[in-house]
Amino acid sequence: MMPILNVAPLYDDHPEAWVAIDQAIGEACRSKGGFVVTGLPPSLQQEKFSIEEFFKIFDLPEDELYSIAKRETRPESTLTRRGYTKYSGGFAYGEGFDLGTEQPISGPDIDGIDLMIHNNAWPSQEPIPGWRNALIQHFQQMEAFGIKVIRSIARYLRVDESAAGRRYENSSSTLRFLKYPQRPEHIELRGEKSGMRIVEGCEVSLSTAEHTDNGGLTFQWQDTPGLQVQAPNEEWLSVPIIRDGFSVHLCEALETQTSGRLHATPHRVFNTGKQRQSMVFFLEPNLFASVNSFSAEPNESCAPDLETYAASMINTLRETGRG
Repeated sequence: MMPILNVAPLYDDHPEAWVAIDQAIGEACRSKGGFVVTGLPPSLQQEKFSIEEFFKIFDLPEDELYSIAKRETRPESTLTRRGYTKYSGGFAYGEGFDLGTEQPISGPDIDGIDLMIHNNAWPSQEPIPGWRNALIQHFQQMEAFGIKVIRSIARYLRVDESAAGRRYENSSSTLRFLKYPQRPEHIELRGEKSGMRIVEGCEVSLSTAEHTDNGGLTFQWQDTPGLQVQAPNEEWLSVPIIRDGFSVHLCEALETQTSGRLHATPHRVFNTGKQRQSMVFFLEPNLFASVNSFSAEPNESCAPDLETYAASMINTLRETGRG
């Protein structure tokens, strides 16, 4: 399984408390492609709120969900980054709901920047009272934690932590909720009708095919086993269920920002025969941030427009037909 790390020292105000956890995080990222978090502050522990209540978005009537559906689900929609998605093949099978920051964001003046800047697409009715505000607060708490991990990785790599952290402030991050039913046999994943793999000596079907993510870090909570990540030695590692924690794995932008010293983590989800729910936070740089190597200097210069995270993502969206 992935290493399980107590990250409580990251919340200590004394830098000497960070030394051991920085080393542990850096080595886990380098050798295993990520780790599992425990030791979170009360604001991020599940006994302080019910993550299961967040998934009540999927209990809303179908017409309500389709009114906030993204273009890949409803072709006439103007939504590309925020809203509801029905995954009926491709790399996954199931339903999803994406949201971002409620704060206004901006990006470089480049062609296609409108693909990256969207307000959240909230349903007209809350599934339960207080649901929207709880999600907004959770997004903010996850973003703040993510920046702590980025700074920890920067210290491990001996680059400037403040410069690295600033690339992820005012981020373009995404909080995603996923619901996976059992995949019917006729639904293909990336052209595979069977989508079968050998996991721990047994043949199982996939609900999400192997892929890497675009941003900096991905944090994933799951209510049912099934998530696996591929370590740099190509071994597939199962992610355990941790009630008050979640897994962390690395993404493509961070790979380039670390000059390839850390690699984006391939991952997949296999069926266990049960319905599955997963909450994912994609920590993404702000749209002006450079995707080039982290600087050793605290006051790095602004990135040219075409070397920003916005330009990189616009290219990705167009290449995959989503822009």
